[in-house]
Amino acid sequence: MIATHESTRKLARRLENGTARILSATVSRTAQRWHVSFTVEVDRAVPERHARPGKVVGVDLGVKTLLTAVDDHGGVIEIEGPKALRAGLRKLQRLGKAHARKQRGSAKRTKAARRLARHHARVADLRADALHKATTHLAAGYETVVVEDLNVTGMVANRRLARAVADQGFGTVRRMLEYKTGWRGGRLVVAEPGPPPRKRPATPTADTHIRSHHG
Repeated sequence: MIATHESTRKLARRLENGTARILSATVSRTAQRWHVSFTVEVDRAVPERHARPGKVVGVDLGVKTLLTAVDDHGGVIEIEGPKALRAGLRKLQRLGKAHARKQRGSAKRTKAARRLARHHARVADLRADALHKATTHLAAGYETVVVEDLNVTGMVANRRLARAVADQGFGTVRRMLEYKTGWRGGRLVVAEPGPPPRKRPATPTADTHIRSHHG
């Protein structure tokens, strides 16, 4: 028997009821901890209509804030980005320097490496949690979510933006919104980059180039 840190009761119930099927399992090790990720096929009841039909929000992913959104009534929503990596940068630098000073092959160097890995893992967990909360809020509150089609690969290649882009998780935000809007009977619309949301309507116009992602 294997003990898990997170509860697997929900998955177990779905497997027992025949509403889920495990397609594959991937085992990995991060920060001295073993992880297993399941790819699961789930029977999910998708509503024919969103709980808030007609509600639209336009979203800009930024560097200073995770996102700035404007709804169809002109209301502005600003969600601070998960700056866990930047906030913990000093500690990461300190731990990294401490690790580098230790003699190669020594027990102290091994211990320092474990500390550094644990801190990186904690930062990743904090970032993922913040992204999930932000995207769930948008998908639940609006039938249509419009986001910019950002060139994430090109931005990461730019050294000045790489750290901020990686910390904010631009690509992750878009992926989360795509499946979460679909689960709730909504849709994700990908628009070409344009003026900030304060200067453009939340609803796409005829001049806006968009690609719609339905669930």
